Amino acid sequence: MNEPLEPFQRHYQPDQFGYSSRVVFLEQPVDSTTHWAGGARRWFPDVEAYLHAYHRVGNPWLWSDRLARGQSAIACDLDNPDHCCWRIDQQDGLAGFCELIVRSGGQAEVLHCGLVPGARGRGLGQRLIGSALAGARALGARRIWLHTCSEDSAAALGFYQRAGFRPVATRLEWVIDPRRRGLLPAAAGDQVDLPWTGTQAVRAFNAAADAGSAASRAAETHPESGM
Repeated sequence: MNEPLEPFQRHYQPDQFGYSSRVVFLEQPVDSTTHWAGGARRWFPDVEAYLHAYHRVGNPWLWSDRLARGQSAIACDLDNPDHCCWRIDQQDGLAGFCELIVRSGGQAEVLHCGLVPGARGRGLGQRLIGSALAGARALGARRIWLHTCSEDSAAALGFYQRAGFRPVATRLEWVIDPRRRGLLPAAAGDQVDLPWTGTQAVRAFNAAADAGSAASRAAETHPESGM
């Protein structure tokens, strides 16, 4: 996939708080002769610490896939010896984190890599992805891949390409706003341009839940006779 990506036009379904998203998959071989400048420290978080970082970094971009899987799945990954995290800090605490997992066949996947708002432009992202690449090599991976989507920063694709990744495939997905699904608070998503606010999505979710509860109570109070 050497040709440039075509511009992406997002489609919306405002009444359902749904939108289309383009996912771009990128990969690169793990070269034993290449030196990757790292500098982020290995990090061994528990579930609470991991979720704190995940929300700090991902909420502006509506990250939610981990939240949808649940805490037991997160704990399982964190206990996996083939799963690694790196963290980088600034004076006031967390600046960003990166996580990677080595799968079968020498395949390594960067699950997440990102910085908190205000930490960009200082080379911290390069240190994070460099640490992940070096970590993948140390774990015996021969190929490393990741994905980015149209809700991520517009600079994300170019950043990964400068780190040596090349696009290999794209996929279109239909997404229901994770705030509408109750996975994120209304204040999340301030970096994603959608034709509604998080508050609108949360109110719609609550209204639908209230209507469903009212219908259930009515059915219990006045059950239809089957005779």
